[in-house]
Formats: sequence, C-alpha cells, structure tokens
Amino acid sequence: MNDQLIRVKTQSLPNELHYRFHVENGDLYTKYGVDPLGIREYDEPFRTKLVDLDKALERIRKSADTERIAAADVEFDRSFSGMSEYTRSCRNHYDPAMRPSAENLLVVFDHYGNIGKEAYRQELASSSNLLQDLRAKTSDVTALNLEPWMAAHEQAAHALADLLNVRTGETAKQTDLNARQVRSEIDAVYQRITDRINAMINLHGKDFVPGFVAEYNAHATEYRNRLAQHLGRIRAGKKTDGEQ
Repeated sequence: MNDQLIRVKTQSLPNELHYRFHVENGDLYTKYGVDPLGIREYDEPFRTKLVDLDKALERIRKSADTERIAAADVEFDRSFSGMSEYTRSCRNHYDPAMRPSAENLLVVFDHYGNIGKEAYRQELASSSNLLQDLRAKTSDVTALNLEPWMAAHEQAAHALADLLNVRTGETAKQTDLNARQVRSEIDAVYQRITDRINAMINLHGKDFVPGFVAEYNAHATEYRNRLAQHLGRIRAGKKTDGEQ
C-alpha cells in the first residue's frame, strides 16, 4: 500500500485526458474536503485554472480547422470501412477463385484492426503501413480489384494529413500555446497540492482523512495506465507528433 499520493506525469497526457484528470482531482478534493486535506489555500487557484483550461481547449475544439479535420476524418473512416468491408464480403464471392485472395488480404486488415478508432496522427501512420502491406500482396489485390478502394482511401488520408498540417499555422499555434501555458499553470498547482497532502500524510499518517489516499491513488493509477497506453500507441505508430 502506497503511503504517499501517486504522481502522474501530467505534462505527457494528451489534452482531453489531462483535463479529465484534473476535473476528477477536483471532484476528490471536494468529496473529502479541502479543509481536512489542508489544501484550502490552493483550492481557488486550482478551480480558476481548471476553468481557464476548459476555455482554452474549447477554442481548439471549436476552431474552423478542427471542424474541417473532423469532416475529413469521417471521409477517411468511410473509405477505410468500405475497403475493409468489400474485402471481407469477397470471402463469399460467387467466383471461388477470388475467395483465397480475400482471406489473404483479411489477414492484413485483421492485423491492423479498426484504425478509424485511433487518434488522427496514429490512424494516418497505421493507414500508411496498412497500404504498404496490402500492396506487397500484388496478385491478391489484383484478383479483387482492390486498388481503386486503396487509392480512394489514400486520397482521404492525404486530405486529412494536409488539414492537420495546416492546423500548425500561426493562429492555431497561438491557441495551442495558450492551452500549453494554462496546462503548465494548473500542473504547478496540482504539484503543490500533492506536496501539501504528502506532508500531511508524513505528519498524521495516510488515514488522516479516511479513505482519501486509497481512492486518490486508484484514480492516479488509472491515469498512469492510460498514459502508458497512449505512449505505447505512439511508439507502435513509429513515432507520431503526439496527436492531442
């Protein structure tokens, strides 16, 4: 049993996970009481920064580029699903000669799974690898006439990538800079709160507020695990720019 609060590397969390982590921190501080926890002086700065963070992220969520990216992602997902479903349907093709090719290509699709569920940069990396593996099976692709589907999917991937690159323009950078600044500020308050609670644990024992440490550490462990999964997906994609 950990007698101190588990810390999470919040600077590495993607935006939405980072925000949810601190929202849940705030919920736990309220549940157990800022006065019993000894963090009254940090509560107002923490809540203020949390509101600021929500506003900064909302500007990112509602930006015109973000809306266009979401629309392009729908087309990307549709082209992938159509390509995958067409291949799967060919397992039951009226021409028995085509069925083995469908089975061969489905091995590739099953290896990558539903890439449309991944973050933007991760799904683009997976798409590139998927197309490369499919094109290595030339005879099977030719047998199913899958190349037009692959070309349409590749075009959708390029459109999505172009929009993501545009989002690194000056206006977007200013918005992202604001979000990064607010993230840094609330993380600093979070660290001070954690330091204070750990000091209280050293003075009074881990049960100085009954139940808090156990529940908080379960919460922190969940986000540590989600961070590890996020970083693992990035590494599996041969290193992306860390889509947030």
